[in-house]
Amino acid sequence: MWIYEKKLQVPVNIRKPNPALARLIITQYGGPDGELGASLRYLSQRFNMVTPQAIATLNDVGT
Repeated sequence: MWIYEKKLQVPVNIRKPNPALARLIITQYGGPDGELGASLRYLSQRFNMVTPQAIATLNDVGT
């Protein structure tokens, strides 16, 4: 059996929390027009492509 130890690659020390900046960052990643939504749209559109070049391009852009 293995033990899962959750730790960051680089240690992070937050000196002064900034909720307004955190809200802005999270909307850019997870909002309807954010990076995650765009990435998932690219990855789902690749299944409708006909040519292997189009599939590869959408796969690269999505990832």
